Amino acid sequence: MNQWKVIGLLTLPVLLFGAWRIWSIYEERHAPVMVKEQPAERKITQDDTVFPRKLYIDDLKSAKALKGKTVWMQAGYTLEYYPYDGHAAELRHKLGLLPSVAALQIIDVEGQPTPPGWLGRIPRGTSNFFFVFRQPGDAHTYAVPVGGVEQGEAKFYTDDLFYYDDPHQLYRYWPVSVWQAIDEHQVKPGMSELQARMSLGQIQQSGSSDYGNRTVVYTAGQRKVAVTFANDRATEIKEDKPGA
Repeated sequence: MNQWKVIGLLTLPVLLFGAWRIWSIYEERHAPVMVKEQPAERKITQDDTVFPRKLYIDDLKSAKALKGKTVWMQAGYTLEYYPYDGHAAELRHKLGLLPSVAALQIIDVEGQPTPPGWLGRIPRGTSNFFFVFRQPGDAHTYAVPVGGVEQGEAKFYTDDLFYYDDPHQLYRYWPVSVWQAIDEHQVKPGMSELQARMSLGQIQQSGSSDYGNRTVVYTAGQRKVAVTFANDRATEIKEDKPGA
């Protein structure tokens, strides 16, 4: 075999590989692109433009600025309240959970030592802070924990627990029928997730993070209510009756 044939045999595979590679690149660049379908963006609603006021309370002095004012429960069915004997909260006698949007007329804000066995949603500290309050139409005085002394530092959770302005006014554009259901702690078809949470409280569970298109189970005291939402509207409501 002469020299030129040898060179040809060695060069041919290289040329074939180069031609195949050029064709592969051409195919890749001209193949139709599979575009992943993006989830629809949630539309901004009027509710999204409402920003409940924050006070950033960080000590007893700033908390006492609420004396004589009314606050409303934002974290419904999370805080237990107690009788107030004129000097301290009677922590051995739980009266129940404060429901959503309950109005509390603040009489004072006080700190007191908390017993070792005391448990609540508010972390137990060496001492804890309490709102001393009355409710409309009720002459009795009560106390609810709102903070505590943790590792020598005062911590208040009031911005996450309460509305400082009447939510009926913050969301005054909601229909009367919706507010009636919320005040009665009920959920009706057509209500949004925000409205359902305001009615049944913040203790909830869901297997989905698709807000407004999922089933949420709310725990409101002894009640468990499963609400299915589609397009942020309640479509199905099921309540487990205690003892049923």
